Amino acid sequence: MEGAIRRVIVPLSVAVVAGLVAALVLLGGRDSGAPAGPERGTFVIGQFNMAGGTTEHGGKGNPAPDALAADVKDRKADFLTMQETCRDWGERLEDRLPGYTVLFSPVDNLARNPGTPARCHHPTDFGNTIVYRDGLGFDKDDADVHQLGSTSGDEYREMVCVRSKPRKLVVCSAHLTPGGGEYLSGRKREVATVQRILTSRYEGYTVLLGGDINDLPLSGVLDRLYHRDYGQGARGAFKEATSPCGDAMKPERRAAQLPRARYAPCRSGQPSHSKGKIDYVFVSPSVRVRSSGLSHSEHSDHKQLWARLDLPKTSRR
Repeated sequence: MEGAIRRVIVPLSVAVVAGLVAALVLLGGRDSGAPAGPERGTFVIGQFNMAGGTTEHGGKGNPAPDALAADVKDRKADFLTMQETCRDWGERLEDRLPGYTVLFSPVDNLARNPGTPARCHHPTDFGNTIVYRDGLGFDKDDADVHQLGSTSGDEYREMVCVRSKPRKLVVCSAHLTPGGGEYLSGRKREVATVQRILTSRYEGYTVLLGGDINDLPLSGVLDRLYHRDYGQGARGAFKEATSPCGDAMKPERRAAQLPRARYAPCRSGQPSHSKGKIDYVFVSPSVRVRSSGLSHSEHSDHKQLWARLDLPKTSRR
């Protein structure tokens, strides 16, 4: 069912529950549930598909999570959204990132063995992950896994979210269906479900969404996420933090008059994958984008996305 929520959170030592009651696993962190430390206006978010399901990058071992942990520390990241992650990589991140909480959500195997978790190439459980810095008011009891209604492909497509009620802030990680034809129509439904969840269940919250959307910026699929000020058919509610226009959304008058396929500077950007730009960070319009960029990783076929953001005051306190 589209938008259905799986909300069982278990310790890592407990076996994952099969089927629609599969678990969101708390891998680490000891958040108090209330903001702590000095107030900061600028926050750093990263987005990264770790490619744990691929034969080239999904091998067992610590190089991939160790390199990522070093990047998080170097950039002093506050949030990290990930896809195609592996349970043991999450455990390693937990070990290498004291002061952070790691939430791992295994996804169900749609194609081969429904009712059991999909597997990384090693193999181990495969899924989506959110990492956040402790002391930001997040609570594992406010973490949800939203099913996006997928009925074809290799895995059930899901969006995992965790929110800080004190800050009215929600961070989500989503991985959508790749491909054209029937997969394209499925991806359109998935994006529509993502939009509905973010604007209804999390109404009034500042939204930070990182994801492998598996579509290009000018695709009609992305129209449901891009704020209408981007033009070119956009009818969504969000600003793209990794747009080449930075904090701006409105295109130049001349650009707005040109055909979609020719020119749309704010809905473009450098490729994050060999298939083009398919990875994104979307945020509420009230968020100010200070800077963003791509970073190559030798441990994935996707690039890392990083953005520095000024959150509204209600999300900073």
